[in-house]
Amino acid sequence: MNMKQLIQILKFRWIWQLFSVVLFIFLLNISYKYYEYKNFISKSEFITAKIVNQYKKKNYWVLKLKNSKMEFYTTSRDDLKDILNSNVEVGVITKKISFFGYLTKFYAPTFHLGLLEQPEYNKWIEKQHKDKYIANIFNALFFADALYYKTRQQLSTLGISHLLALSGLHLAIISGLLYLILSPIYNLFMPAYRNRNIDLGILILIILFIYLAFVGFPASLVRSFIMEIIAFCFAFYLRDIFSFKLLFLTAIVGIVIFPSFLTSLGFFLSLSGVFLIFLFFKYFKATFINGLVILPIYLYIAMIPISHYFFGNFNEYQLISPFVSIIFTLFYPLEMFLHLIGEGGILDEIIKSYLSLGDKFITFYIPNFIFYSYLVFLFYLSIAKQNLKYLK
Repeated sequence: MNMKQLIQILKFRWIWQLFSVVLFIFLLNISYKYYEYKNFISKSEFITAKIVNQYKKKNYWVLKLKNSKMEFYTTSRDDLKDILNSNVEVGVITKKISFFGYLTKFYAPTFHLGLLEQPEYNKWIEKQHKDKYIANIFNALFFADALYYKTRQQLSTLGISHLLALSGLHLAIISGLLYLILSPIYNLFMPAYRNRNIDLGILILIILFIYLAFVGFPASLVRSFIMEIIAFCFAFYLRDIFSFKLLFLTAIVGIVIFPSFLTSLGFFLSLSGVFLIFLFFKYFKATFINGLVILPIYLYIAMIPISHYFFGNFNEYQLISPFVSIIFTLFYPLEMFLHLIGEGGILDEIIKSYLSLGDKFITFYIPNFIFYSYLVFLFYLSIAKQNLKYLK
């Protein structure tokens, strides 16, 4: 046996061992979820959850509720006010809930819907805005609250829904701000022989995890956090952080920890966006101009077949969304600062004017065969050998 054959055998063993560990953790997690499920359906019980969607259908309300363990729909014939993003205590009738539904989403009748006290941080945001829709936008942007239907339609039409869904862009901005804030403090108290980047990297990841727990582990943010941890490990071992292996590991770890991600559209869209970013850097150099200017334009064009397969809204103002994405990298930290000092409403009229551009739209959807052909084409580009880098 020569050295090349030995290396191949070792690689195969490493892959098999990794697969075995991942499968074991997945089965362990599923088993624990099943234990939770059996306890949950054993009796009707009261739970606390947040209302993440509310709309009227004929003569009753449809409500979508979510907490750290489950996400489900219920209905109410009560004359409800606007309770979107309210925390509630509700009794759930659990008789007909399947295990698969418990892992993903289910419908269950409920009784005794009681409102709980609104968190102080939500009140702090709302005090700074006269318009409830604008206040809702910033509660979504900072605390992962659900958006009103009208706002979701406007954002979808303008092509900027991804800016309000907490994801990798937001974590990257927060991580950068934390690094800038913590670096001078670190330099004051830590000895010179310590590795500042490693120490601060670990501290920032801990702070980000606390933030994720605070906002309820939304799928796109969890994907971003897992990827940030893996990218940190890749960088530590001097590996390419734009590797598709990183994305594959992120998807596997996310599904192992949160099995419900298997059916999560947000998780799929989040992975799709990152896949397209990695594909860009497979063919183009990672330069300042490419990353700041060309990447947002490319990403908008490349996401059209995917986004318009699920969401149909479009008008001419969507064409400027790449430039809005560039501006957002400054807008987001600025708004964080303004809200911290109690002046978050300064730009409200500008935001309202921009959002109003999304009130009128046409609707078109990408056909199935184009969508799936496009996915196959992207997969081909990802595995094709390409040694030449363009736009150097």
